[in-house]
Amino acid sequence: MKVTQETQGSATLFVVDGQVDMHTSPELRGHLRGALGAEASPLVVDLTQVAFIDSSGLATLIEALQAVGKYGGKLRLFGLTPEVRKLFDLAQLSTIFDLRDSRDDACAD
Repeated sequence: MKVTQETQGSATLFVVDGQVDMHTSPELRGHLRGALGAEASPLVVDLTQVAFIDSSGLATLIEALQAVGKYGGKLRLFGLTPEVRKLFDLAQLSTIFDLRDSRDDACAD
């Protein structure tokens, strides 16, 4: 997995490329914690290149959602592949997360 951080407008954007599983989710968690410590908002995660995410990856995103909520920020996800979207739907996370259709929409103020 590879994670790159970008800025688009006021958004802090993380582009994730590869599987997010028990081996790689700690790396993603580390990247997100840095932005959460700076109280970034909106915090945006691009999942366009993620074909698989397991429960530890979901837990990482849930932790980020809880942390951003503590300072009144926003966490947005976009680019969910059909496989990842199905997992979010099955876990009933589609109604909890702010899922967007495009990068521009996710990064908008």
